[in-house]
Amino acid sequence: MRSAISPNRSSARKLRRAAVALIGVGALSVSAAACTAGNAGGGSGGTSGGNGGSGATTSTKYLNYSPCCSWNATWSYNPYNVNGLGIANDFIVQRLAVQKYPSLTDYEPQLADKWSVNGSTMSVHIREGVKWQDNTPVTSKDLYDTVLLDGLRGDGLWSDITGLKIVDDQTVDFTLREGQPAALAYNDILGNVFVYPSSVYGKFVTKQVEEDVPAYFTENQKDPTKAGKMDAFKRISTAFQKLASYKVDTLIGNGPFKLDNITTSQAKLSKWDGFYAADKIKMGGINFGNGSNQTIYPQLFSQQADFSNVYLPPPILQRWDKTPNAKLALPSAFGFVLQFNNAKAPLNDVRVRQALAYVIPRQTMSEAAYGTAQGAGGTWKEVNTGISPTLEGLYLTQDQINSLNKYPVDADKATQLLQQAGLKKSGGQWLLPNGKPFTLTFTANSDTSDIVTSFTSAAKALTNFGIKSDVNATTGAQQDADQHNGDFEIGMNFVGGNNPLGMYQSMMGSQNNYQTLGNYAGKRGIGVGPTANVPGLGNVNVSSTLDAQARNVAPDQKMKDLTWDWAQFVNQQVPYIWYATKIYQFSYSEKSFTNWPPTTNNGSSPLWDIVGANTSAGVVLAMEQGYIVPKS
Repeated sequence: MRSAISPNRSSARKLRRAAVALIGVGALSVSAAACTAGNAGGGSGGTSGGNGGSGATTSTKYLNYSPCCSWNATWSYNPYNVNGLGIANDFIVQRLAVQKYPSLTDYEPQLADKWSVNGSTMSVHIREGVKWQDNTPVTSKDLYDTVLLDGLRGDGLWSDITGLKIVDDQTVDFTLREGQPAALAYNDILGNVFVYPSSVYGKFVTKQVEEDVPAYFTENQKDPTKAGKMDAFKRISTAFQKLASYKVDTLIGNGPFKLDNITTSQAKLSKWDGFYAADKIKMGGINFGNGSNQTIYPQLFSQQADFSNVYLPPPILQRWDKTPNAKLALPSAFGFVLQFNNAKAPLNDVRVRQALAYVIPRQTMSEAAYGTAQGAGGTWKEVNTGISPTLEGLYLTQDQINSLNKYPVDADKATQLLQQAGLKKSGGQWLLPNGKPFTLTFTANSDTSDIVTSFTSAAKALTNFGIKSDVNATTGAQQDADQHNGDFEIGMNFVGGNNPLGMYQSMMGSQNNYQTLGNYAGKRGIGVGPTANVPGLGNVNVSSTLDAQARNVAPDQKMKDLTWDWAQFVNQQVPYIWYATKIYQFSYSEKSFTNWPPTTNNGSSPLWDIVGANTSAGVVLAMEQGYIVPKS
């Protein structure tokens, strides 16, 4: 079962949390979060009280939502804690606005209803009359405090701004750094800021924090090395430790649902009538399951589950197609990536990585997991550019793509490259220059069964070639930690979003590669560089260059030029291999709920595309637009 993500330009922490609730991914949002096994909730939370259709009155019926990946065995109501409860996003705690995927510039209002840029000032206005679930008003002070505390965590928006101030009860002005593209600031601020109550977290916004956060990030925009030595940076780190360890007893949101109770197997979310669009939401609440594919598939077939993003392998898909009331939406999704530990011998030799690219059968990997049937959800990627086929069509010319190495399966070329790197083959086994056998281990989240299947296929091909390989299917938390720490050989990752430079940054920027902030600060991660010769750019620090480009370059010709630079780098250096492109499978049943968002002939629509890019935000947006209505 695959992990759900929302890749984008937000911080690594947001990407990991988005993997739970779907930064930046996410921007999406990106590492896999654990899909904790358990009994996902089935059955209704009440009886139907409405008459169906988009004009129905509110029903007491609960939507049974069984996502593939939810929360771990332990969790915290504190979003700044590493175990922050990701399912709160959008359902319980609102973001400012929802990005209309794949646009980089268009948004649907949520907590914010107006925004504008005038010179270097970006103004954000909170809806009038919006309340917290303790019936106190949501004000500009909540947004102001949240953004400062997000700075303690190192969120990406602080690469866009040098400060902020409260204008009135509903408005906050952000001061954009010089040269900051408004489109990218909107992405980081509107699309990725969830507002938290000052009544709970405001105590951590001290006068010192108000001074240190803008001072540190302003300097960091100029000289990251110097900024890291500032006293302000040390105080920020200490303040964040206190914030992250703070015990929060009650989850107070501002969204359409409130948390009634939660266990390791299910969370019950009831509709909150104080929500600004409560009249549009017709259900009584959500039974939010925390299960694995072993529990979700039976729920789908018995129609106890109304909605899921669980991966449907070919046999399950065939059965789902024959299930009464069963429907499937197929929006665009993201890439499955096989990443090398570029800092560990012999993988630190580009010739070895290229040789492996000639041995690893990408098409076989994809078809082993997804088959070839329509709606199966996965297609293999022929050219390794490091970005999605959709963005290739937008930012690369066909001539550029055609000029790149496709790395077809070719044992002879692989052999030549390994011999050039000093390896020898003896008795059918490749030996390292030191005479030891060359072996490899693939690391995968055990709950992402499609990735385990793909990796098993790749390991078999390598073993047959003479590089004995196996798959370590471990917990999502362990897999995530090992990869960020650099304690792996070949690992799994996801790449998504609508910004090509953001895709490269998610893999090779400081979120995943020589990390600088957050829980894995100082860790090697994927280990690309730290400096490397990039076509068109020369010898640059990979992480810091991508971090800067992702936050500085607007969607224009320069973005296309830089995309070509990095496409050549990824294709030649092979720091990671994009082996399959995922088409999201959203299974839903019309047995108990009707008026689901419509789909076109290709199985998607603009609204389903938003759901595919950010499930929680898209589902809430669909409800606000009158979709997903209980049957009478």
